[in-house]
Amino acid sequence: MASEDLDLDMMKTPCPVCESNNTKVIQKIMDLPHFPQMWFFNLSCSDCHYKYNDFINLSIKDPFRYIYHAENKEDYTTKIVRAANGTIRFPQIEAIIEPGPNAVGFINNIEGILRDIQGKVKFLLSDAETQEERKKIMDYITMLDEYIENNKPIDIIVEDPFGNSTIIPADVTKLETIKLSEEEAEKLKTGFVVFEGVKEKHD
Repeated sequence: MASEDLDLDMMKTPCPVCESNNTKVIQKIMDLPHFPQMWFFNLSCSDCHYKYNDFINLSIKDPFRYIYHAENKEDYTTKIVRAANGTIRFPQIEAIIEPGPNAVGFINNIEGILRDIQGKVKFLLSDAETQEERKKIMDYITMLDEYIENNKPIDIIVEDPFGNSTIIPADVTKLETIKLSEEEAEKLKTGFVVFEGVKEKHD
């Protein structure tokens, strides 16, 4: 994916996990197609190997839902910029990626995300206790193969209560952009604790 790094800043800071000083922080202002001014943050510790990535959209602050209707091989190259607090949904295959305490940001295309889901599902095979469970997992893996290899029509929905996650479409006519209401945004998971009492006191 073509992008222009407008700024780069590197520094060292104590690791939030092991407190080692062998931790690097890289910050970039990235100019991405359709979504300029994305701030990228990367932290990596060379001792405990803890890593953390995140994105902040400097041009959009409101909560948004993006929906892309993928129908062919080109559509499957559509890029997803997922910040740590972003939620990704694939309704047709009933898959959802929600932020958790250790959620990180990433950039990947639709095919890459489906392959990542497939890889995680394969790990479930070792935990299957019955033949029925194993067959159910294998059927799901086979279904994902059909989507990936045949580029079957699929929708991808990206939601972010802070407006930091986005979709870079292969075909802009297939992208829907919907501003979320305050009530809809509050229902989304964020991956960290929000102290509402403090927020109300200082707003």
